[in-house]
Amino acid sequence: MANLSKLGVVCLGRLTFDHELAVQWYAQTRAKLAQLHGVEITAIEPLVIELPDADAAIAQLQAANIDALLLINGTFALGGLAMSLGKALNVPMLLWAWHEPAEQTGKLRLNSLVGVNVNTSNLYKLGFRPQTLYTAYDDADALRKIGNFARAAAAIQNLNGLRVGMIGGHAPGFDNLAVNKMALRKQLGVEVVEVGLQTLILAANAQSTTSQPPALAPSDEFDDISEASETQLSKYDALVMGARSLAAQQKFDVLTLKCWGDLAEQYGIAGCGAVSVLTSGGLITGCEGDVLGAVTMRIGEQLTGDKAVLMDLVSTDAASNTALFWHVGCAPVCLAAAGQPKHLFSHFAGGKGLTAGFGLRPGRVTIIRVGDDGENLRILATTGTALDTAMHIRGTVSRVQLDSDVGAFLHEVLANGWEHHMVLAYGEVLPELQAIGQMLGVPVITK
Repeated sequence: MANLSKLGVVCLGRLTFDHELAVQWYAQTRAKLAQLHGVEITAIEPLVIELPDADAAIAQLQAANIDALLLINGTFALGGLAMSLGKALNVPMLLWAWHEPAEQTGKLRLNSLVGVNVNTSNLYKLGFRPQTLYTAYDDADALRKIGNFARAAAAIQNLNGLRVGMIGGHAPGFDNLAVNKMALRKQLGVEVVEVGLQTLILAANAQSTTSQPPALAPSDEFDDISEASETQLSKYDALVMGARSLAAQQKFDVLTLKCWGDLAEQYGIAGCGAVSVLTSGGLITGCEGDVLGAVTMRIGEQLTGDKAVLMDLVSTDAASNTALFWHVGCAPVCLAAAGQPKHLFSHFAGGKGLTAGFGLRPGRVTIIRVGDDGENLRILATTGTALDTAMHIRGTVSRVQLDSDVGAFLHEVLANGWEHHMVLAYGEVLPELQAIGQMLGVPVITK
């Protein structure tokens, strides 16, 4: 299950309109919101009518540490209320205007739409970019959209304060994976800390010389380790444990690793297989120094509640409308398809590469890339079905049948300079990604 999103709910009102009807509709709305999947609701039960009401609501919502705010105009309301809430809470906002009731009394009963119009204009001029919704109060699709909004907001909040340990930089020649650290921290709140490879190697060597062997070594998660020597396995286990120790000491939430090249030469094995177990165990690790790839994995995990995997798109087939995703052994070992043996191979870098090998489990997936065009962030996303895929080439593999045209997707990737890593997230989260793009002011390209 995805991590719970904390959604605050406030209903504004004014006594000169039909506030009693707004109270009735709001009570029904709260009951339905409580049923949203993956969303924890903190609702302010009385209508917020005057500024002291808003102050009380702010205190309660701050105590609940909400990720986002659903602000309903039960009726038209004073414009200062929304501004006070927005400035004090400073979270993504969705403003909901209700249709007028079918039963008319000769006067405008709610005037909800005008209330939202006033609030969006005020908030926009204060620098906020609220999302909006205009439906009947009991519209079922509105609840789905609110759920998408809440989960998207939580994914963004989950990035704020994230510390990424970037170990060794990026792989040779992969300059397309470079990031502007200050821009990333400003826009997403993600802090990137550069760490030398020697720091990791020292941590790994310390594990192998001073630590007691764990009851379950990292290499024990694989079914087949026959190709690896005892020395390689010892170095592998120490590398995984050293990375975990380093992350704990430096308070890194996520790692990236220059997993081949210098690491193999200086330590004796490459790090691809270590990435498999690290991510599977809860420490997201982006291979080849891909910071934005690791951020994409974090978003995928937050939205789906399942592990995500960073892959290369290595071939497409127009006849079956499929794309083959592969990487040289860094997929989380927990994503191996049932019944397939999980291998730990030694097969590249002059015999110094230890990589995972298996076919990934089938299921619905969203293919995601948070990347940049050289200056600004952008998001690429599409959906498909991961098919049963045998490990016909060494590494971790998945053949995905896209819902959209695979040729158009490939053209987008190549023609517009997207990074060569894509994330497979198990689940369908395209609406949430579109909401994330709107909140961040980032284009979302769906192909």
